Amino acid sequence: MVCLPVPSLASDLYRGMLANMLDRHPAVIAADQQRQAASQEVEGARWQFFPTPSIGVESSNQTSQFADSKIRFARLQQPLWTGGRLTAQTDRAKAQQELADAAGREQRHNLAIRWLELWAESSAARSRVESYAESEELHQRYVRRVQARAQEGQIARSETQLSFSRLSSVQAELELARAQQQQAMNKLLQMWGRTWSTTDFPQLPDLRGSEMDSMHTHVGAVAQNHPVLQKSRAQILLAQTEVDFARARLSPEVYARAEISHGNISGDVRKAYIGFSTSLGGGLSNLSAVGSAQSRVEAQRQELEVRSRELSDLLTNDQSNHLSQSQRALQLLQSLEAAHAYLQSSETQFDNGRRSWQELMNSAREKAQIRVQLTDTRAQAWLAAQRLRLNTQGLEDFLARPAR
Repeated sequence: MVCLPVPSLASDLYRGMLANMLDRHPAVIAADQQRQAASQEVEGARWQFFPTPSIGVESSNQTSQFADSKIRFARLQQPLWTGGRLTAQTDRAKAQQELADAAGREQRHNLAIRWLELWAESSAARSRVESYAESEELHQRYVRRVQARAQEGQIARSETQLSFSRLSSVQAELELARAQQQQAMNKLLQMWGRTWSTTDFPQLPDLRGSEMDSMHTHVGAVAQNHPVLQKSRAQILLAQTEVDFARARLSPEVYARAEISHGNISGDVRKAYIGFSTSLGGGLSNLSAVGSAQSRVEAQRQELEVRSRELSDLLTNDQSNHLSQSQRALQLLQSLEAAHAYLQSSETQFDNGRRSWQELMNSAREKAQIRVQLTDTRAQAWLAAQRLRLNTQGLEDFLARPAR
């Protein structure tokens, strides 16, 4: 029976560390600041409905004794009717806030996906090191046997050097695997942003088949709640508010203004105005702004369709990839068990003189290669399952709900 390393760490370690990382990652903190800024923009847009106070001083170069050379004034202007411009400004600020919220959720989602990818990569790299380390130990044992036979005169002494070359080849593979493990861990540590306990090496917990079956039944429902699509819908909403704002700018504005001014000759003067103003922009540019905004709305709608199709393809690929890699893992496990049994038989036959040391080392090498393939296959199956779960459950539910 083949003895593979069984995950000894808690199955939720990667999930708990993910939640911790998301609370501290600079990209998440930056997204939070963007949301706060958008919230302040909404508050600022609401203030536009209130009167606007202003004070000032104006000087004139006129020297006439009948004209004021300096005037101080205080004004209070209240918009009475703007054709929907103030409402459109507020709606645009709210849409920008919703877009900032959606962008923050997408940022957290993308970081979670990246974390799972690095976790799977680091775990697979660690298992590859263990596989090649086991192979190195076997080859070292076999080299000692070859040396003993050479000393007894059963084989030529030149074959000892050849057996050492086989051992060197395995050691080279082990060193490469260790370098890959270090690179994977460095990337994971960089994302983690803290020191890492030497006992908390990434390992892949098992995923129950019943859980995967339940996820497969909900793949179609994810299109309504995925952060990527939420962001696209927020962009459509923002583009639509730009259309409303561009149209509102074509309407005139009616306002009331109260003013108190003080001049050196005229003294205090109190006036009240009902005003009317309109602006069509430089060269009637506001007219073309409406058409431009409408085109952006349609562009964002098409972008939503593109994102929806890409997400559907991603989910379908993850689902089929998990199923195929899981099936391949079962087949490789059977091959590994057969290779292990064949290696044990080869050792017995080698001791009895019915098998050469080359055949023995070839059997050990084949076992190590199958084990490495099994490791990579399991990592790919696990990653596909985690992405599928994350995309179907949503990040918050993914972090809160333990694997069944």
